Amino acid sequence: MAGVVVITLITFSAIFISVLWGSYIYARIAYLYFKKRGIPFDTPTFPFGSLTSCLTLKCSISRVLADMYTKHKHYKLVGFFSFWQKDILINDPDIIRQVLVKDFEVFQDRGVYYNKQKDPLSAHLFALAGEEWRNLRTKLTPTFSSGKIKGMFPILVKCTDEMINSVRKLNFESSSVDCQKLFFSFGLSVISNTAFGLESDALTNNDSTFVKMAKKIVAPTIDRMISMILMLNCEIAKKFNIRVVPPDVSKFFMGVVKDAIKFREENGVNRNDYLQLLIKLKKDAAAQDCSLSFSDNELAAESFVFILAGSETTSSAMSFCLYELAMNPGVQERLHAEVDSIQEITYESINDLDYLSMVVDESLRKYPPLGFLNRLCSRDYPVPGTDTVIEKGTQVFFSVLGLHNDPELFPDPERFIPERFSKENKSNIKPYSYMPFGEGPRFCIGMRFAKMSVKTGLAVLLRHYQVLPTPSTPAKIEFEPRSFTTAPSGGIWLSLKERRPNVLKMQ
Repeated sequence: MAGVVVITLITFSAIFISVLWGSYIYARIAYLYFKKRGIPFDTPTFPFGSLTSCLTLKCSISRVLADMYTKHKHYKLVGFFSFWQKDILINDPDIIRQVLVKDFEVFQDRGVYYNKQKDPLSAHLFALAGEEWRNLRTKLTPTFSSGKIKGMFPILVKCTDEMINSVRKLNFESSSVDCQKLFFSFGLSVISNTAFGLESDALTNNDSTFVKMAKKIVAPTIDRMISMILMLNCEIAKKFNIRVVPPDVSKFFMGVVKDAIKFREENGVNRNDYLQLLIKLKKDAAAQDCSLSFSDNELAAESFVFILAGSETTSSAMSFCLYELAMNPGVQERLHAEVDSIQEITYESINDLDYLSMVVDESLRKYPPLGFLNRLCSRDYPVPGTDTVIEKGTQVFFSVLGLHNDPELFPDPERFIPERFSKENKSNIKPYSYMPFGEGPRFCIGMRFAKMSVKTGLAVLLRHYQVLPTPSTPAKIEFEPRSFTTAPSGGIWLSLKERRPNVLKMQ
């Protein structure tokens, strides 16, 4: 019996070594790709290519690409490898414009892995490709018009009231507040209430199943980080048949959205929100027998990504804003004066807060929600102004974090200077060097809604509180290496000191 075990172990070891050696040889051959074509490239390391520091948890993928941008920015583009997949990082804003806008038809898709059958929540607008994406984008765009956002504003204000109550409770329990955690709950409450009519208890009950499941999908874990990186490598993702959304999370959100749809359809409920538009699209498609059909699974996928993406965007943007206000008291003093000057919290008054918009824009420069963009090349593409041809099937990337922190594009980039985005100075920003929500036809569809949520939440909070650093507040933000998005490592702990009793008339 012992002999059989030994033979089995030897056989397994031999197979493992053979596979490892074969992979090494394959990778070494693949790594010659850019050298043979005379294209500058970032030197890869087996087996992770240029992502070694990311997959060994030294830094986030956004930071890896930002460092690569800084190292090679004297080149218009540079090749690199994720595992053995060839990718290209485009550094030049003029070429970025060509790829994202002028030649969009060549780079329409993100090349992100999704699986409609086995992982239905992964097949959402962000990941979809081709005509399926184009048709859906066209249909969904009207729900984010100014009129629609204004119609949801009273519900947004109600969520800010709940946020203030939560802050009072947190201040009673501790002298410092984890703003990242607080604003994730706020974002979750805003999205679920305004867009889907789901009365979530995100701000009042951290032990609710809704909150737990939402946190699980964005939690900075190693397996989550690896699965998100594999999303960008469809070849490997398909071979291993990875799941983007954990089964229990998928089951829960499928149930929540399907129950909401069923309730509305059976009871004739009609709300002015995102879910209602999805239901209408489903009915219209069925009635017209058109190519764009909607199953409940597809409606659930669109609902799911909006809830999660919206929550994370709101959380990170508000947290980083407050951090910079705490570290820059002069900026905070000026912003306090501006938010105190308005008589009522209304859709119009929030839009009139010019300095608040500048503060939010500068925060998004330093801390873009997603530190990079990516597109898939659909045919051989001669890069304008170069001798390089990007071959069909190649992923191209753009380091948003790198561009935003380039001193040649944004002088003294480490400093927080809202005046960069004043009406007078905005025109000096080089086009396609500032892209916190992406650019081109695939820019973030919910950008205006996200910015309105952030500005309203900040305006109401700052009417009540002064933001101060604590002994736990870092001198410089370090990004969480296990997070796919731009997230602070260890949260953002600040002191929220009540300024004065301040009862606002809101509408």
